[in-house]
Amino acid sequence: MLPLLEFIPSILVTVVVTFGFLWILYPAWVVLVADILEWDVEELSLADTQRPQPPLLSLIIPAYNEQDRIPIMIRESFEYLTSERGKTLIQQLQSCSKMMPSNDNSLKEQKQSEEMQPVIEWLIVNDGSNDSTCDIVRETYTSIPSDSTSIGWKWKIVSLKRNAGKGAAVKTGMNLAEGTFHLMVDADGATEFGNGLENLTREFIANVKDSMIAVFGSRAHLEKKSTVQRSMVRTILMKGFHFFVSIFVSTKVQDTQCGFKLFTQSASCLVFKNLHLRRWAFDTEIILLCDKQDIDILEVAVPWCEVDGSKLGTSKLALALVSISMLRDMICVRACYTFGIWKIKNGLSSSQE
Repeated sequence: MLPLLEFIPSILVTVVVTFGFLWILYPAWVVLVADILEWDVEELSLADTQRPQPPLLSLIIPAYNEQDRIPIMIRESFEYLTSERGKTLIQQLQSCSKMMPSNDNSLKEQKQSEEMQPVIEWLIVNDGSNDSTCDIVRETYTSIPSDSTSIGWKWKIVSLKRNAGKGAAVKTGMNLAEGTFHLMVDADGATEFGNGLENLTREFIANVKDSMIAVFGSRAHLEKKSTVQRSMVRTILMKGFHFFVSIFVSTKVQDTQCGFKLFTQSASCLVFKNLHLRRWAFDTEIILLCDKQDIDILEVAVPWCEVDGSKLGTSKLALALVSISMLRDMICVRACYTFGIWKIKNGLSSSQE
């Protein structure tokens, strides 16, 4: 009996290490056994069959139980895009598309249709919501004036058949988007749409060299003010997250989690067809994929404010658990790419996982 007891500590250590290893690589196992993403696409607006052309800008809006916040965000965004400021910005994006090399079909078609009205594509990606998000989006769409003659509109609701996570929703929307530029924007409207998009576009114009560019909105300039308002636990979690991002991901980006990011179509295709993470830490994998594929990342401050209704949870325990989960995902992503468990697919043809 005594010899057997001597092996118990070794057995316990082996079990703990094994389960720890499996837990760290949990996202990799999920990708291997996860269901293939399935979705339905509902066209709210009819495409112009007489003058078909690719959209200039695609707005990808992931939404999970956002019936209260998404109508405000849609109306504010639409009001900006139809304002004189918005029309000026659209003209700037058209000028950007002319400056970029025509290495994909969207840019070629966009340049061929310069004299036609620009088209804005709305892709609301419903991530398996169990509230009235889709009904509210339809109601909001029907309440928006449709007499705009200077801009064309394409509205779609993409409904995932089950809740798969924000990363999965963004990936699906990005891979379905047809625009020359793809803008990821959160449904809560926390980032001021007009000023935020102007800041991203201004940074893009100042640095445009080729079609492989991503511009990230950043809230880093608000960190000092928000630290004063946060509790000690939230501040520690925030500092800890930034520390581990710098170790496992990159030191190039100060704010990885801001939900306001602009991609060219070429950059979007290379990044999102390779994206694996489906939950909150997917932004960190985006940065790794940009680095590995020589996609330039620009970061610019955007106006942002806290909006009630966060899906991350508000209790200290919930925030701690989410932070641990995101740390696990970052370690897994770095390990999977370092040891070749995940391969990067090259080429510009879109594919869905």
